[in-house]
Amino acid sequence: MNTLFVKTSSNDTFLVISLYVDDLIFIGNDESIFAEYKKSMMVEFNMTDLGKMKYFLGVEVMQKTDGIFISQKGMR
Repeated sequence: MNTLFVKTSSNDTFLVISLYVDDLIFIGNDESIFAEYKKSMMVEFNMTDLGKMKYFLGVEVMQKTDGIFISQKGMR
């Protein structure tokens, strides 16, 4: 089963989508493609936008201006 999808366009924008069971995360290089994708998914599915990722599959994610940091320090 495919769980990673990549959408590219002719103007060098991209969207990478990862799906695991009922969790979905995505990343890309254009804010407008994010909005378009979220809107299309919400029309098709009962979906909630939880904002920027903080945890995913037991990994803590910290998004700061100087980078994105991941850790499992809170896991035992």
